[in-house]
Amino acid sequence: MFDHHSAIELMPGESDNDLRARDQKAFEVTCREMTDDHEADERHTLPDLDHFAPGPHLAAIVESVDRAKLNGYDLVRLVQARERLVAHAQAGSMADVVEISYAAPGARDTDPERLGEAFEYAADELRPALRLSRRAAEFRLCLATDVVERLPRVWELFWHGLIDYPKVRAFSDGTLHVTDETARSVVAQLADVAPRLTVGQLRARVRKLCAENDPDDARKREENARQERTLVIEPTVSGTADLHLLGLHLDDARAIGRRVNGHMISLKKEDRSGRTHDQLRADIVRDLLLGAEATGGGKGLVDIHLPVSTLDGAGRPGEIGGMGPVTAETARRVVASQPEAEHRVTLTDDAGDPTRIVTLSRRATRAIRRHIEAIQPTCTFPGCVAPAADCDYDHYVPWAEGGETSTTGLGPKCRHDHRLKDNGWSHDRDGDRDIWTSPLGHTYITQGQSP
Repeated sequence: MFDHHSAIELMPGESDNDLRARDQKAFEVTCREMTDDHEADERHTLPDLDHFAPGPHLAAIVESVDRAKLNGYDLVRLVQARERLVAHAQAGSMADVVEISYAAPGARDTDPERLGEAFEYAADELRPALRLSRRAAEFRLCLATDVVERLPRVWELFWHGLIDYPKVRAFSDGTLHVTDETARSVVAQLADVAPRLTVGQLRARVRKLCAENDPDDARKREENARQERTLVIEPTVSGTADLHLLGLHLDDARAIGRRVNGHMISLKKEDRSGRTHDQLRADIVRDLLLGAEATGGGKGLVDIHLPVSTLDGAGRPGEIGGMGPVTAETARRVVASQPEAEHRVTLTDDAGDPTRIVTLSRRATRAIRRHIEAIQPTCTFPGCVAPAADCDYDHYVPWAEGGETSTTGLGPKCRHDHRLKDNGWSHDRDGDRDIWTSPLGHTYITQGQSP
């Protein structure tokens, strides 16, 4: 059914012998899965799909499976395999689109010929073929060309199903403002970890590396964005309106969010209207802007991480918890400022590891919380970037069972993820690793919490 000596390509780091062995195994498993011998089983047992590169064999296995005969654990593996196939197909389509732009004009029977330069109106070929608007067709061609020709390593990861379309966009969008050489350097530094990151975490790391490679550009971009700050009010089709405050400094935005959350926590204790946290936050912002009284809030907190060298005038960027990287100038300005808000500064070495904590405020926070937030700046659930300062502090060993309140006995969990422990999830701490096990039996490990 398949030409099993050509269906699968090399994965990163594989040799030809590895390819042949894996290809043969994939062919044998595919043939077995395509028979009817397993139809009488009460449930299917999936092969180790992670060992199969996305392509015809993996597609055949996935399509032959009766999902009604899979348990919850294997259903998750099935979704993961399909997502790799989706990414593989999208990467192939991306390369096809680029090739269309170099195809010489002709008809059905014309011999293939590749032009030396891309055809200026290639996007117009896509418009009727794919039912796209002119703008959509031009965007698709531009993105495909950017990834295939400027960021070939990103396309390779995409083709092998290791990253998905949103992560491809994160690499492309995040490096458009730097040189091609810098962009490829950023991709090379993140290629191994990108499959394990969320899109938000990847975007933050791309921004940080771009700022490190070209601090002058980062400073100019921040200043330009600040110059364009504005308030936007947009009516919606539902008869409501959306309000956007654009171009704020990250530290200002974080302080605003912290203050609103403080009001929300205070109001939630006495609120009898049944409003959700999101509804309360929206109402608090409305009341504050209209001059109505809002309770609670306390003083704001800005939690900033920055290398010691930044304080000495170096150009390495800092990072504001839950918001992302900031330029060295902004980091030094935040540290030097003395407003009413509490500014918590974690000094790190150039590798990003905490060295000591400085609290620039009138009232010191508890030493245990400061230490934990320095080591674990976000919620410990995989991919969650909720700042530790806004999280619950959960005992690894329940307090009722003798768990201690210490820097090693507590960990930050956002309110939602904290509740997961009471809804089928389990959590353990092993050294600097947080091990989460889902209700369907899958284990996820978080190691190092920097976004």
